Amino acid sequence: MKKRLSFGRRSFLVIEYMTQNKPEYNCYEYMEKWTETFGEYCVIERFGQEVYRSEFLDQINRMAAYFENELGLKRGDVYTIFLPTIPQSFVAFYALNKIGVIISFVHPLSPPETLKELMIESGSKGIILFDILAKKYVPVINELGVPALVCGLSDYAAPLRKAGLKVADAIMGRHVRKLKKWDTYKNAISKYPPSKTKLDNGTDVAFYLNGGGTTGKSKTIKLSSYAINEIVDKVVRIDGGRYSIEAPGIESTIVVLPLFHAFGLAVAVHMPICQGGRMLTMMDFNPKRFNSMMRKNRVIFIVGIPVMFRKLMAEKNFDGPHLKNLRFLFCGGDDVNEMYLDQFNAYLEKWGARGRLFRGYGLTEVASVCTTNTFENFRRHSIGKPLEGITVEIWDDECKKVPNGTIGEIVISGSTVMDGYLDKDKTENLGVYIDENGTRWVRSGDLGYMDDDGFIFFSGRKKRIIIISGYNVYPTDIEQKVEELPFIKEVCAVQGIVDCKPIIRLYVSFKGDNYDEEEYKRQIFEKCEKTLPAYSRPREIVVMKELPRTHMKKIDFMSLTETMPKAQ
Repeated sequence: MKKRLSFGRRSFLVIEYMTQNKPEYNCYEYMEKWTETFGEYCVIERFGQEVYRSEFLDQINRMAAYFENELGLKRGDVYTIFLPTIPQSFVAFYALNKIGVIISFVHPLSPPETLKELMIESGSKGIILFDILAKKYVPVINELGVPALVCGLSDYAAPLRKAGLKVADAIMGRHVRKLKKWDTYKNAISKYPPSKTKLDNGTDVAFYLNGGGTTGKSKTIKLSSYAINEIVDKVVRIDGGRYSIEAPGIESTIVVLPLFHAFGLAVAVHMPICQGGRMLTMMDFNPKRFNSMMRKNRVIFIVGIPVMFRKLMAEKNFDGPHLKNLRFLFCGGDDVNEMYLDQFNAYLEKWGARGRLFRGYGLTEVASVCTTNTFENFRRHSIGKPLEGITVEIWDDECKKVPNGTIGEIVISGSTVMDGYLDKDKTENLGVYIDENGTRWVRSGDLGYMDDDGFIFFSGRKKRIIIISGYNVYPTDIEQKVEELPFIKEVCAVQGIVDCKPIIRLYVSFKGDNYDEEEYKRQIFEKCEKTLPAYSRPREIVVMKELPRTHMKKIDFMSLTETMPKAQ
Protein backbone atom coordinates (compact mmCIF):
# COMPACT_ATOMS: atom_id res chain seq x y z
CA MET A 1 0.00 0.00 0.00
CA LYS A 2 1.45 3.32 -1.07
CA LYS A 3 1.35 6.00 1.56
CA ARG A 4 -0.31 9.34 0.91
CA LEU A 5 1.31 12.21 2.69
CA SER A 6 -0.60 15.00 4.37
CA PHE A 7 0.98 18.34 5.14
CA GLY A 8 -0.24 21.24 7.18
CA ARG A 9 -0.07 24.82 5.94
CA ARG A 10 3.26 25.19 4.21
CA SER A 11 3.29 28.65 2.66
CA PHE A 12 6.69 29.39 4.17
CA LEU A 13 8.13 26.20 2.70
CA VAL A 14 6.73 27.06 -0.71
CA ILE A 15 8.10 30.58 -0.80
CA GLU A 16 11.49 29.55 0.58
CA TYR A 17 11.85 26.68 -1.89
CA MET A 18 10.88 28.82 -4.84
CA THR A 19 13.85 31.08 -4.24
CA GLN A 20 15.92 28.16 -5.53
CA ASN A 21 14.50 28.64 -9.01
CA LYS A 22 17.53 28.70 -11.30
CA PRO A 23 17.59 29.85 -14.92
CA GLU A 24 19.43 26.71 -16.00
CA TYR A 25 16.64 24.38 -14.76
CA ASN A 26 14.48 22.95 -17.52
CA CYS A 27 10.84 22.22 -16.66
CA TYR A 28 11.56 18.56 -15.95
CA GLU A 29 14.35 19.32 -13.48
CA TYR A 30 12.28 22.06 -11.87
CA MET A 31 9.36 19.63 -11.39
CA GLU A 32 11.61 16.83 -10.12
CA LYS A 33 13.27 19.06 -7.52
CA TRP A 34 9.97 20.56 -6.39
CA THR A 35 8.14 17.28 -5.97
CA GLU A 36 10.91 15.45 -4.12
CA THR A 37 10.00 17.49 -1.02
CA PHE A 38 6.59 15.74 -0.89
CA GLY A 39 7.72 12.12 -0.95
CA GLU A 40 5.62 9.41 -2.64
CA TYR A 41 2.13 10.60 -3.59
CA CYS A 42 -0.44 10.24 -6.37
CA VAL A 43 0.35 12.61 -9.26
CA ILE A 44 -2.29 11.52 -11.82
CA GLU A 45 -5.54 9.63 -11.68
CA ARG A 46 -7.45 8.61 -14.82
CA PHE A 47 -10.09 5.91 -15.32
CA GLY A 48 -9.44 4.73 -11.76
CA GLN A 49 -5.68 4.25 -12.34
CA GLU A 50 -3.41 6.06 -9.89
CA VAL A 51 0.11 7.00 -10.95
CA TYR A 52 2.47 7.85 -8.08
CA ARG A 53 5.49 10.10 -8.25
CA SER A 54 8.13 7.36 -8.63
CA GLU A 55 6.18 5.73 -11.46
CA PHE A 56 5.51 9.09 -13.11
CA LEU A 57 9.22 9.97 -13.14
CA ASP A 58 10.11 6.46 -14.33
CA GLN A 59 7.71 6.74 -17.28
CA ILE A 60 9.08 10.16 -18.17
CA ASN A 61 12.66 8.94 -18.15
CA ARG A 62 11.82 5.79 -20.12
CA MET A 63 9.99 7.90 -22.67
CA ALA A 64 13.02 10.22 -22.86
CA ALA A 65 15.22 7.17 -23.50
CA TYR A 66 12.89 6.09 -26.32
CA PHE A 67 13.13 9.51 -27.95
CA GLU A 68 16.92 9.42 -27.65
CA ASN A 69 17.61 5.83 -28.70
CA GLU A 70 14.72 4.91 -31.00
CA LEU A 71 14.22 8.27 -32.76
CA GLY A 72 17.69 9.74 -32.30
CA LEU A 73 16.36 13.04 -30.97
CA LYS A 74 18.84 15.42 -29.38
CA ARG A 75 19.08 18.89 -27.91
CA GLY A 76 17.68 21.52 -30.29
CA ASP A 77 15.62 19.10 -32.38
CA VAL A 78 11.86 19.73 -32.70
CA TYR A 79 9.04 17.28 -31.96
CA THR A 80 5.26 17.78 -32.18
CA ILE A 81 2.81 17.03 -29.36
CA PHE A 82 -0.63 16.71 -30.95
CA LEU A 83 -2.66 15.56 -27.96
CA PRO A 84 -5.68 16.56 -25.89
CA THR A 85 -5.44 16.84 -22.10
CA ILE A 86 -4.48 13.28 -21.15
CA PRO A 87 -1.69 11.83 -18.96
CA GLN A 88 0.36 10.85 -22.04
CA SER A 89 0.72 14.54 -22.92
CA PHE A 90 2.23 15.24 -19.48
CA VAL A 91 4.73 12.40 -19.81
CA ALA A 92 5.73 13.41 -23.35
CA PHE A 93 6.07 17.07 -22.30
CA TYR A 94 8.52 16.36 -19.49
CA ALA A 95 10.39 13.63 -21.40
CA LEU A 96 11.13 15.81 -24.41
CA ASN A 97 11.93 18.78 -22.21
CA LYS A 98 14.38 16.74 -20.13
CA ILE A 99 16.56 15.91 -23.16
CA GLY A 100 16.48 19.42 -24.63
CA VAL A 101 14.09 18.77 -27.54
CA ILE A 102 11.96 21.76 -28.55
CA ILE A 103 8.28 20.89 -28.25
CA SER A 104 5.90 22.19 -30.87
CA PHE A 105 2.43 22.05 -29.32
CA VAL A 106 -0.37 21.93 -31.88
CA HIS A 107 -4.13 21.97 -31.27
CA PRO A 108 -5.26 18.31 -31.75
CA LEU A 109 -8.32 19.39 -33.75
CA SER A 110 -6.40 21.58 -36.19
CA PRO A 111 -7.12 20.94 -39.89
CA PRO A 112 -4.64 18.55 -41.55
CA GLU A 113 -3.19 21.33 -43.69
CA THR A 114 -2.52 23.44 -40.58
CA LEU A 115 -0.71 20.54 -38.93
CA LYS A 116 1.34 20.05 -42.10
CA GLU A 117 2.28 23.74 -42.30
CA LEU A 118 3.30 23.94 -38.63
CA MET A 119 5.39 20.77 -38.78
CA ILE A 120 7.19 21.99 -41.89
CA GLU A 121 7.69 25.47 -40.40
CA SER A 122 9.16 24.07 -37.20
CA GLY A 123 11.17 21.28 -38.81
CA SER A 124 9.50 18.72 -36.56
CA LYS A 125 11.06 15.25 -36.59
CA GLY A 126 8.07 13.34 -35.25
CA ILE A 127 4.61 13.46 -33.72
CA ILE A 128 2.69 11.96 -30.81
CA LEU A 129 -1.07 11.80 -31.32
CA PHE A 130 -4.29 10.22 -30.00
CA ASP A 131 -5.58 7.21 -31.93
CA ILE A 132 -9.24 8.29 -31.77
CA LEU A 133 -8.38 11.60 -33.44
CA ALA A 134 -5.76 10.29 -35.88
CA LYS A 135 -7.83 9.18 -38.88
CA LYS A 136 -7.86 12.36 -40.98
CA TYR A 137 -4.19 13.11 -40.23
CA VAL A 138 -2.74 9.82 -41.49
CA PRO A 139 -2.18 11.05 -45.10
CA VAL A 140 -0.37 14.21 -43.93
CA ILE A 141 1.88 12.32 -41.51
CA ASN A 142 2.75 9.77 -44.19
CA GLU A 143 3.47 12.56 -46.67
CA LEU A 144 5.87 14.20 -44.21
CA GLY A 145 7.55 10.86 -43.61
CA VAL A 146 7.96 11.36 -39.84
CA PRO A 147 7.51 8.63 -37.21
CA ALA A 148 4.30 8.73 -35.17
CA LEU A 149 3.75 7.65 -31.59
CA VAL A 150 0.13 6.64 -30.93
CA CYS A 151 -1.69 6.92 -27.59
CA GLY A 152 -4.90 5.11 -26.64
CA LEU A 153 -7.67 5.29 -24.05
CA SER A 154 -6.43 2.11 -22.36
CA ASP A 155 -2.90 3.45 -21.71
CA TYR A 156 -4.08 4.77 -18.34
CA ALA A 157 -6.90 2.73 -16.90
CA ALA A 158 -7.50 0.56 -13.84
CA PRO A 159 -7.56 -3.24 -14.54
CA LEU A 160 -11.34 -3.47 -14.32
CA ARG A 161 -11.75 -0.88 -17.09
CA LYS A 162 -8.70 -1.71 -19.21
CA ALA A 163 -10.25 -4.64 -21.11
CA GLY A 164 -13.22 -2.62 -22.35
CA LEU A 165 -11.05 0.35 -23.29
CA LYS A 166 -8.66 -1.91 -25.23
CA VAL A 167 -11.61 -3.00 -27.34
CA ALA A 168 -12.51 0.66 -27.89
CA ASP A 169 -8.88 1.38 -28.88
CA ALA A 170 -8.97 -1.46 -31.41
CA ILE A 171 -12.24 -0.29 -32.97
CA MET A 172 -11.70 3.46 -32.98
CA GLY A 173 -7.98 3.40 -33.65
CA ARG A 174 -7.84 0.82 -36.45
CA HIS A 175 -6.92 3.48 -39.03
CA VAL A 176 -3.51 4.09 -37.38
CA ARG A 177 -2.30 0.88 -39.04
CA LYS A 178 -2.20 2.87 -42.26
CA LEU A 179 0.66 4.96 -40.85
CA LYS A 180 3.99 4.07 -42.48
CA LYS A 181 6.10 4.66 -39.38
CA TRP A 182 4.42 4.27 -36.01
CA ASP A 183 4.72 2.81 -32.56
CA THR A 184 2.56 2.65 -29.45
CA TYR A 185 2.92 4.76 -26.35
CA LYS A 186 2.87 1.66 -24.12
CA ASN A 187 5.80 0.19 -26.05
CA ALA A 188 7.73 3.46 -25.87
CA ILE A 189 7.65 3.63 -22.06
CA SER A 190 8.76 0.01 -21.66
CA LYS A 191 11.42 -0.49 -24.35
CA TYR A 192 14.50 1.22 -22.81
CA PRO A 193 15.99 1.79 -19.34
CA PRO A 194 15.37 5.30 -17.93
CA SER A 195 17.38 8.11 -19.51
CA LYS A 196 20.14 9.62 -17.38
CA THR A 197 20.51 12.75 -19.53
CA LYS A 198 20.99 15.94 -17.53
CA LEU A 199 21.17 19.37 -19.18
CA ASP A 200 21.55 22.94 -17.97
CA ASN A 201 19.28 24.29 -20.70
CA GLY A 202 16.61 26.34 -18.94
CA THR A 203 17.22 29.43 -21.06
CA ASP A 204 17.17 27.54 -24.38
CA VAL A 205 14.07 27.85 -26.56
CA ALA A 206 11.99 24.92 -25.29
CA PHE A 207 8.50 25.42 -26.71
CA TYR A 208 6.75 26.54 -29.86
CA LEU A 209 3.24 27.70 -29.03
CA ASN A 210 0.63 29.13 -31.35
CA GLY A 211 -1.16 32.35 -30.44
CA GLY A 212 -4.92 32.63 -30.58
CA GLY A 213 -4.98 34.21 -34.01
CA THR A 214 -8.16 36.24 -33.43
CA THR A 215 -6.88 39.23 -35.39
CA GLY A 216 -5.27 37.43 -38.28
CA LYS A 217 -2.96 34.50 -38.91
CA SER A 218 -1.72 32.94 -35.70
CA LYS A 219 1.98 33.24 -34.86
CA THR A 220 4.34 30.64 -33.45
CA ILE A 221 5.76 31.88 -30.17
CA LYS A 222 9.14 30.78 -28.80
CA LEU A 223 9.35 30.28 -25.03
CA SER A 224 12.04 28.93 -22.71
CA SER A 225 11.67 26.54 -19.78
CA TYR A 226 12.80 29.40 -17.58
CA ALA A 227 9.82 31.53 -18.63
CA ILE A 228 7.38 28.73 -17.77
CA ASN A 229 9.13 28.02 -14.45
CA GLU A 230 9.01 31.71 -13.61
CA ILE A 231 5.21 31.73 -14.00
CA VAL A 232 4.98 28.98 -11.38
CA ASP A 233 7.31 30.91 -9.11
CA LYS A 234 5.32 34.12 -9.42
CA VAL A 235 1.83 32.62 -9.10
CA VAL A 236 2.57 30.65 -5.92
CA ARG A 237 3.92 33.83 -4.31
CA ILE A 238 0.56 35.62 -4.72
CA ASP A 239 -0.78 36.75 -1.34
CA GLY A 240 2.09 35.12 0.53
CA GLY A 241 1.62 31.62 -0.84
CA ARG A 242 -1.99 31.18 0.26
CA TYR A 243 -2.69 28.96 -2.77
CA SER A 244 -0.15 26.27 -1.99
CA ILE A 245 -1.07 22.58 -1.73
CA GLU A 246 -1.53 21.39 1.86
CA ALA A 247 -2.07 17.67 1.21
CA PRO A 248 0.04 16.45 -1.75
CA GLY A 249 -1.62 13.66 -3.73
CA ILE A 250 -4.99 14.30 -2.14
CA GLU A 251 -5.84 17.90 -2.94
CA SER A 252 -6.74 17.87 -6.61
CA THR A 253 -7.23 19.85 -9.76
CA ILE A 254 -9.34 18.89 -12.75
CA VAL A 255 -7.20 19.64 -15.78
CA VAL A 256 -9.25 20.68 -18.80
CA LEU A 257 -7.08 23.31 -20.46
CA PRO A 258 -4.68 21.81 -23.02
CA LEU A 259 -0.91 22.18 -23.11
CA PHE A 260 -0.87 23.80 -26.53
CA HIS A 261 -1.60 27.18 -24.90
CA ALA A 262 0.75 28.78 -22.34
CA PHE A 263 -2.07 29.24 -19.81
CA GLY A 264 -2.78 25.53 -19.86
CA LEU A 265 0.90 24.53 -19.94
CA ALA A 266 2.15 26.82 -17.18
CA VAL A 267 -0.79 27.44 -14.82
CA ALA A 268 -3.16 24.49 -15.33
CA VAL A 269 -0.51 21.72 -15.58
CA HIS A 270 3.08 22.63 -14.62
CA MET A 271 2.17 24.64 -11.52
CA PRO A 272 -0.12 22.11 -9.77
CA ILE A 273 2.22 19.23 -10.61
CA CYS A 274 5.14 21.14 -9.07
CA GLN A 275 2.96 21.87 -6.05
CA GLY A 276 2.09 18.26 -5.39
CA GLY A 277 -1.43 18.40 -6.78
CA ARG A 278 -3.41 15.32 -7.77
CA MET A 279 -4.15 15.72 -11.50
CA LEU A 280 -7.57 14.59 -12.75
CA THR A 281 -7.66 14.93 -16.53
CA MET A 282 -10.61 15.75 -18.78
CA MET A 283 -10.18 15.75 -22.57
CA ASP A 284 -13.10 18.06 -23.20
CA PHE A 285 -15.11 20.14 -20.77
CA ASN A 286 -18.38 18.64 -19.62
CA PRO A 287 -19.98 20.64 -16.77
CA LYS A 288 -22.03 17.71 -15.46
CA ARG A 289 -19.02 15.39 -15.30
CA PHE A 290 -16.85 18.21 -13.91
CA ASN A 291 -19.32 18.76 -11.07
CA SER A 292 -19.43 15.05 -10.35
CA MET A 293 -15.64 14.90 -10.11
CA MET A 294 -15.63 17.88 -7.74
CA ARG A 295 -18.05 16.08 -5.42
CA LYS A 296 -15.96 12.87 -5.38
CA ASN A 297 -12.53 14.48 -4.95
CA ARG A 298 -11.00 17.24 -2.86
CA VAL A 299 -10.69 19.70 -5.73
CA ILE A 300 -8.97 22.93 -4.67
CA PHE A 301 -7.77 24.19 -8.07
CA ILE A 302 -9.94 25.35 -10.95
CA VAL A 303 -8.09 26.96 -13.81
CA GLY A 304 -10.26 27.75 -16.81
CA ILE A 305 -11.81 30.19 -19.24
CA PRO A 306 -14.96 32.34 -18.75
CA VAL A 307 -17.36 30.09 -20.69
CA MET A 308 -16.34 27.15 -18.49
CA PHE A 309 -17.22 28.94 -15.25
CA ARG A 310 -20.54 30.13 -16.67
CA LYS A 311 -21.51 26.57 -17.65
CA LEU A 312 -20.49 25.29 -14.23
CA MET A 313 -22.82 27.73 -12.49
CA ALA A 314 -25.66 26.72 -14.81
CA GLU A 315 -25.46 23.11 -13.57
CA LYS A 316 -28.27 22.32 -11.14
CA ASN A 317 -25.94 20.39 -8.84
CA PHE A 318 -23.17 22.99 -8.77
CA ASP A 319 -24.19 24.46 -5.42
CA GLY A 320 -23.05 22.35 -2.45
CA PRO A 321 -20.59 21.80 0.43
CA HIS A 322 -17.88 20.53 -1.94
CA LEU A 323 -17.33 24.17 -2.93
CA LYS A 324 -15.75 24.72 0.49
CA ASN A 325 -12.61 22.97 -0.78
CA LEU A 326 -11.93 25.56 -3.50
CA ARG A 327 -8.89 27.67 -2.74
CA PHE A 328 -7.24 28.55 -6.03
CA LEU A 329 -9.36 29.76 -8.92
CA PHE A 330 -8.09 31.51 -12.01
CA CYS A 331 -9.94 32.63 -15.10
CA GLY A 332 -8.07 33.58 -18.25
CA GLY A 333 -8.14 33.36 -22.02
CA ASP A 334 -10.83 36.02 -22.44
CA ASP A 335 -12.49 38.83 -20.51
CA VAL A 336 -15.05 37.90 -17.84
CA ASN A 337 -17.67 40.36 -16.66
CA GLU A 338 -18.11 41.41 -13.07
CA MET A 339 -21.62 39.97 -12.76
CA TYR A 340 -20.41 36.40 -13.31
CA LEU A 341 -17.54 36.92 -10.89
CA ASP A 342 -19.99 38.14 -8.23
CA GLN A 343 -22.32 35.20 -8.80
CA PHE A 344 -19.56 32.61 -8.64
CA ASN A 345 -17.97 34.14 -5.56
CA ALA A 346 -21.34 34.31 -3.81
CA TYR A 347 -21.46 30.49 -4.01
CA LEU A 348 -17.95 30.25 -2.57
CA GLU A 349 -18.76 32.61 0.31
CA LYS A 350 -21.97 30.72 1.06
CA TRP A 351 -20.01 27.51 1.73
CA GLY A 352 -17.03 29.10 3.46
CA ALA A 353 -14.43 28.56 0.73
CA ARG A 354 -11.06 30.24 1.26
CA GLY A 355 -10.66 31.01 -2.43
CA ARG A 356 -12.22 33.54 -4.77
CA LEU A 357 -12.40 33.78 -8.54
CA PHE A 358 -10.46 36.84 -9.67
CA ARG A 359 -10.08 38.55 -13.01
CA GLY A 360 -6.57 38.52 -14.48
CA TYR A 361 -4.80 39.10 -17.76
CA GLY A 362 -2.07 37.49 -19.81
CA LEU A 363 -0.91 36.35 -23.22
CA THR A 364 1.18 33.54 -24.62
CA GLU A 365 3.98 35.98 -25.50
CA VAL A 366 4.70 36.37 -21.76
CA ALA A 367 4.04 32.70 -20.86
CA SER A 368 0.41 33.39 -19.83
CA VAL A 369 -0.62 35.42 -16.77
CA CYS A 370 1.08 38.73 -16.01
CA THR A 371 -1.54 40.68 -13.96
CA THR A 372 -4.27 39.61 -11.56
CA ASN A 373 -6.51 40.78 -8.77
CA THR A 374 -5.83 39.16 -5.40
CA PHE A 375 -7.18 39.32 -1.87
CA GLU A 376 -4.50 41.87 -0.99
CA ASN A 377 -4.79 43.87 -4.20
CA PHE A 378 -8.29 44.06 -5.63
CA ARG A 379 -10.21 46.61 -7.66
CA ARG A 380 -13.50 45.93 -9.40
CA HIS A 381 -13.50 45.96 -13.20
CA SER A 382 -9.69 45.97 -13.31
CA ILE A 383 -7.39 43.16 -14.45
CA GLY A 384 -5.33 43.71 -11.32
CA LYS A 385 -1.71 44.56 -10.72
CA PRO A 386 1.40 42.94 -12.26
CA LEU A 387 2.80 39.79 -10.68
CA GLU A 388 6.01 40.10 -8.71
CA GLY A 389 8.96 40.77 -11.02
CA ILE A 390 6.81 41.76 -14.01
CA THR A 391 6.53 45.36 -15.25
CA VAL A 392 3.45 46.59 -17.10
CA GLU A 393 3.24 50.01 -18.71
CA ILE A 394 0.85 51.84 -21.02
CA TRP A 395 2.44 53.28 -24.18
CA ASP A 396 1.42 55.47 -27.08
CA ASP A 397 2.22 54.69 -30.73
CA GLU A 398 5.68 56.25 -30.28
CA CYS A 399 6.58 53.74 -27.53
CA LYS A 400 6.33 56.45 -24.88
CA LYS A 401 4.68 55.92 -21.51
CA VAL A 402 1.38 57.79 -21.21
CA PRO A 403 -0.04 59.49 -18.07
CA ASN A 404 -2.24 57.48 -15.70
CA GLY A 405 -5.84 57.35 -16.85
CA THR A 406 -4.88 57.61 -20.53
CA ILE A 407 -5.74 54.72 -22.86
CA GLY A 408 -2.78 53.23 -24.71
CA GLU A 409 -1.19 49.90 -25.57
CA ILE A 410 -0.42 47.46 -22.74
CA VAL A 411 3.26 46.46 -22.81
CA ILE A 412 5.03 43.92 -20.59
CA SER A 413 8.61 43.20 -19.56
CA GLY A 414 10.18 40.69 -17.19
CA SER A 415 11.61 37.19 -16.96
CA THR A 416 8.66 35.57 -18.74
CA VAL A 417 8.97 37.49 -22.03
CA MET A 418 9.16 35.25 -25.09
CA ASP A 419 12.27 34.76 -27.17
CA GLY A 420 10.32 36.03 -30.18
CA TYR A 421 8.22 34.63 -33.01
CA LEU A 422 9.30 31.79 -35.25
CA ASP A 423 9.44 32.77 -38.88
CA LYS A 424 11.07 31.37 -41.96
CA ASP A 425 13.90 33.88 -41.78
CA LYS A 426 14.56 33.18 -38.08
CA THR A 427 14.59 36.92 -37.45
CA GLU A 428 16.19 37.84 -34.12
CA ASN A 429 13.81 39.23 -31.48
CA LEU A 430 10.87 39.28 -33.88
CA GLY A 431 7.89 40.58 -31.89
CA VAL A 432 10.05 41.87 -29.03
CA TYR A 433 10.78 45.60 -28.62
CA ILE A 434 14.12 46.49 -27.02
CA ASP A 435 14.29 49.98 -25.53
CA GLU A 436 17.32 52.25 -25.16
CA ASN A 437 18.21 50.60 -21.83
CA GLY A 438 18.24 47.12 -23.35
CA THR A 439 14.98 46.10 -21.66
CA ARG A 440 12.91 43.62 -23.67
CA TRP A 441 9.19 44.42 -24.01
CA VAL A 442 6.24 42.65 -25.54
CA ARG A 443 3.69 44.93 -27.16
CA SER A 444 0.42 43.15 -26.47
CA GLY A 445 -1.79 44.71 -29.13
CA ASP A 446 -4.30 45.27 -26.31
CA LEU A 447 -5.54 48.63 -25.06
CA GLY A 448 -5.89 49.70 -21.47
CA TYR A 449 -5.04 52.30 -18.88
CA MET A 450 -3.49 52.42 -15.42
CA ASP A 451 -4.99 54.26 -12.46
CA ASP A 452 -3.01 56.18 -9.84
CA ASP A 453 -2.81 53.10 -7.60
CA GLY A 454 -1.22 50.92 -10.27
CA PHE A 455 -4.30 48.87 -11.24
CA ILE A 456 -4.62 48.04 -14.94
CA PHE A 457 -7.93 48.30 -16.81
CA PHE A 458 -8.49 46.46 -20.08
CA SER A 459 -10.14 48.46 -22.89
CA GLY A 460 -10.08 45.98 -25.77
CA ARG A 461 -7.93 44.88 -28.67
CA LYS A 462 -6.05 47.65 -30.40
CA LYS A 463 -7.16 46.27 -33.73
CA ARG A 464 -10.77 46.22 -32.54
CA ILE A 465 -11.00 50.01 -32.46
CA ILE A 466 -13.96 51.17 -34.53
CA ILE A 467 -13.85 54.71 -35.88
CA ILE A 468 -17.29 56.38 -36.00
CA SER A 469 -17.49 60.00 -37.19
CA GLY A 470 -13.82 60.47 -36.33
CA TYR A 471 -14.20 59.08 -32.79
CA ASN A 472 -12.40 55.98 -31.48
CA VAL A 473 -14.96 53.47 -30.22
CA TYR A 474 -13.75 50.64 -27.96
CA PRO A 475 -16.06 47.60 -28.29
CA THR A 476 -15.19 46.34 -24.80
CA ASP A 477 -16.64 49.52 -23.26
CA ILE A 478 -19.97 48.82 -25.00
CA GLU A 479 -19.91 45.14 -24.08
CA GLN A 480 -19.27 45.86 -20.40
CA LYS A 481 -22.30 48.17 -20.22
CA VAL A 482 -24.61 45.71 -21.95
CA GLU A 483 -23.35 42.80 -19.81
CA GLU A 484 -24.78 44.56 -16.75
CA LEU A 485 -28.29 43.65 -17.93
CA PRO A 486 -29.33 40.46 -16.07
CA PHE A 487 -30.67 38.62 -19.12
CA ILE A 488 -27.47 38.89 -21.19
CA LYS A 489 -25.56 35.66 -21.69
CA GLU A 490 -22.89 36.90 -24.14
CA VAL A 491 -22.33 40.04 -26.16
CA CYS A 492 -19.95 41.14 -28.89
CA ALA A 493 -19.75 44.63 -30.41
CA VAL A 494 -18.30 44.87 -33.91
CA GLN A 495 -18.23 47.13 -36.93
CA GLY A 496 -21.13 46.82 -39.35
CA ILE A 497 -21.62 48.63 -42.65
CA VAL A 498 -24.85 50.41 -43.66
CA ASP A 499 -25.01 52.58 -46.77
CA CYS A 500 -21.20 52.35 -47.05
CA LYS A 501 -20.80 53.86 -43.59
CA PRO A 502 -19.50 52.13 -40.42
CA ILE A 503 -21.93 51.50 -37.58
CA ILE A 504 -21.83 49.63 -34.29
CA ARG A 505 -23.55 46.25 -34.57
CA LEU A 506 -24.25 44.25 -31.44
CA TYR A 507 -24.41 40.45 -31.41
CA VAL A 508 -26.05 39.03 -28.28
CA SER A 509 -27.25 35.76 -26.80
CA PHE A 510 -29.83 35.63 -24.00
CA LYS A 511 -30.20 33.43 -20.93
CA GLY A 512 -32.99 30.88 -21.02
CA ASP A 513 -35.27 29.88 -23.88
CA ASN A 514 -38.47 31.83 -23.21
CA TYR A 515 -38.08 35.56 -23.67
CA ASP A 516 -39.49 38.55 -25.49
CA GLU A 517 -36.79 39.36 -28.04
CA GLU A 518 -38.11 42.79 -28.89
CA GLU A 519 -38.46 43.78 -25.24
CA TYR A 520 -34.86 42.69 -24.52
CA LYS A 521 -33.63 44.68 -27.52
CA ARG A 522 -35.55 47.73 -26.26
CA GLN A 523 -33.84 47.46 -22.87
CA ILE A 524 -30.41 47.16 -24.52
CA PHE A 525 -30.98 50.27 -26.62
CA GLU A 526 -32.22 52.10 -23.53
CA LYS A 527 -29.17 51.01 -21.51
CA CYS A 528 -26.80 52.19 -24.24
CA GLU A 529 -28.61 55.51 -24.59
CA LYS A 530 -28.19 56.15 -20.85
CA THR A 531 -24.58 55.03 -20.48
CA LEU A 532 -22.77 55.57 -23.79
CA PRO A 533 -21.97 58.63 -25.93
CA ALA A 534 -24.07 58.91 -29.06
CA TYR A 535 -21.26 57.92 -31.45
CA SER A 536 -20.62 54.59 -29.67
CA ARG A 537 -24.22 53.41 -29.36
CA PRO A 538 -25.18 50.33 -31.41
CA ARG A 539 -27.44 50.88 -34.40
CA GLU A 540 -28.33 47.22 -34.85
CA ILE A 541 -28.77 44.23 -32.53
CA VAL A 542 -28.54 40.66 -33.84
CA VAL A 543 -29.73 37.83 -31.57
CA MET A 544 -27.92 34.47 -31.76
CA LYS A 545 -28.33 31.28 -29.76
CA GLU A 546 -24.55 30.99 -29.38
CA LEU A 547 -21.82 33.40 -30.47
CA PRO A 548 -19.13 31.91 -32.73
CA ARG A 549 -15.79 31.04 -31.16
CA THR A 550 -12.24 30.48 -32.31
CA HIS A 551 -10.46 27.17 -31.68
CA MET A 552 -9.06 28.85 -28.55
CA LYS A 553 -12.68 29.26 -27.32
CA LYS A 554 -12.58 33.06 -27.57
CA ILE A 555 -15.50 34.91 -29.14
CA ASP A 556 -14.64 35.12 -32.84
CA PHE A 557 -15.32 38.82 -33.39
CA MET A 558 -13.47 38.74 -36.70
CA SER A 559 -16.10 36.45 -38.25
CA LEU A 560 -18.80 38.92 -37.15
CA THR A 561 -17.02 42.07 -38.30
CA GLU A 562 -18.12 43.67 -41.56
CA THR A 563 -15.51 45.58 -43.55
CA MET A 564 -15.95 48.48 -45.92
CA PRO A 565 -16.46 47.24 -49.49
CA LYS A 566 -13.57 47.89 -51.84
CA ALA A 567 -13.93 50.59 -54.48
CA GLN A 568 -14.80 49.25 -57.90
